[in-house]
Amino acid sequence: QDEGAAAGADEAAVPTVAAGGAPSPAEPAKFRVVRCYAAANDPGTIVDRFTVGEYATRRGADEAARAEVGAMPEFRDWAEDRFEGRGPPYRSADGPPELVAGEDEHVEIRVVDLEEEEAAERRDLEEARASKPPASPAKVAPAADGDGGSAAAAAAVGDSKPPSRSFGRTTEEIVVDANLFARNPCRIPGGTSRHPRAYPNYHKGKGSFGFLIQRLSDRNYAMRALCLDGHGARYNTYKKRGVNYISVVWYPPTNLNDHADDATVVDGCHLDLIDPDDGKTCLTGPVLESVVRGAARPAECVFLNGAESNRHSVIGADDIARAVGACEASLKCVSLTECKLDARLLAALARCGGLRGIIVENCQLWGDRDADRPSDDGLARVLRSCPELRWVFVKSSLFSARCWEALDSEGVCPRLEVLWVDAPVHTEERVDAARGDHDTIRSALEKRAGTLKLCMINPDGENESRYVVGGGDGTDRLNGRARTEEEMEAVRMMQDFHRKKSADANYVNT
Repeated sequence: QDEGAAAGADEAAVPTVAAGGAPSPAEPAKFRVVRCYAAANDPGTIVDRFTVGEYATRRGADEAARAEVGAMPEFRDWAEDRFEGRGPPYRSADGPPELVAGEDEHVEIRVVDLEEEEAAERRDLEEARASKPPASPAKVAPAADGDGGSAAAAAAVGDSKPPSRSFGRTTEEIVVDANLFARNPCRIPGGTSRHPRAYPNYHKGKGSFGFLIQRLSDRNYAMRALCLDGHGARYNTYKKRGVNYISVVWYPPTNLNDHADDATVVDGCHLDLIDPDDGKTCLTGPVLESVVRGAARPAECVFLNGAESNRHSVIGADDIARAVGACEASLKCVSLTECKLDARLLAALARCGGLRGIIVENCQLWGDRDADRPSDDGLARVLRSCPELRWVFVKSSLFSARCWEALDSEGVCPRLEVLWVDAPVHTEERVDAARGDHDTIRSALEKRAGTLKLCMINPDGENESRYVVGGGDGTDRLNGRARTEEEMEAVRMMQDFHRKKSADANYVNT
């Protein structure tokens, strides 16, 4: 995922120790020593928090906190005298002014009473669950599409007049709903409902891990709104400080707040399913298949975040294929973000003849043999086999020549309205070129000028499409751009490095 989806944390598992310092697993931990960081200009906001250890007694915790002070450079040369006879907390901000003035951040060593902390966390979680969603645009009724939508969606949008369907970028305010997932606990077993501050960068708003998952969730429901209820598709973008990519925010007319109890939606793209300590998903194949088969109503939408950037995540491509197979007759929308993807899963999707929307982003291409691995042939077969597709969003090298040939064929995806393909190829001479024959791509897109409402091809650094249907001069950038001499030299140096490394490895292996 564009932020690097894993919710990594540096906390280590430390054995419970007694007052004397020896490990004592039989004694329950009652206190935790934590090291907290805050910006010097905002000392009240903790930006990072790491566990030093957990202890059975307050005395053991106090001794560990004092030892941690002695190990931290922020406290060097002054803390021993300053904190003589004092217990925690210990703050680097209490140091000599001439040292503190030059620091960008402050460190605090605390001792936390686990029972008190757990009680406070329960209170905070209950408040988050009881919170109201932030102000958002008035809900609107679906536009006439000829095939209706679910009763849940109709009830959610009320009786307001149908809007004109709008597509593309908007300047609408970007709203962080920090309590979205706490307010709407995941219905898939295995997850744990937590206060959103348990996840990285909670204080950063749009830069938080929770907002990343909100954006993925909102995109899923934007797809659902278009495919099932006939709405348009609107988005906005923003760029976080210190990064070189654009983040996209979608504006679904109904989202998780409206569909938390919708039995037709199997929502595995949920914060509850992610371990905040290491970013792995709690989602497993047997549980997913059980939820799909046991749903009160046939599943129309399956949204999954497989968290494959974390090596401990266990849900496999075959697991997802079995779940898709269990609802192939009813499935309308599927979202696969950071999932394992193999040939069998693509074949399962191709059997879903009523599929209207698909998202494939940052998936791990999986398979021990060539026949098992996914290919652009397999994805092209999905396009050819699902004539009801309205939304296709693929961020993967899989979208290549065969997919464009499929879209250039008569009768393939005649109702396609949203096409977002991010699959550039980089060579020694050029970067950001489109995969496949460029004339075929132009033909496939131009013949859909009357039906495509949102078309994004290999978005650039400003999230502008590298091909504009019906555009003028400068709107066809399918061939990317030529590398500079400096870039080409860097590529050659990297190739030489890898060749030498490979030769050395072969010699050692021999």
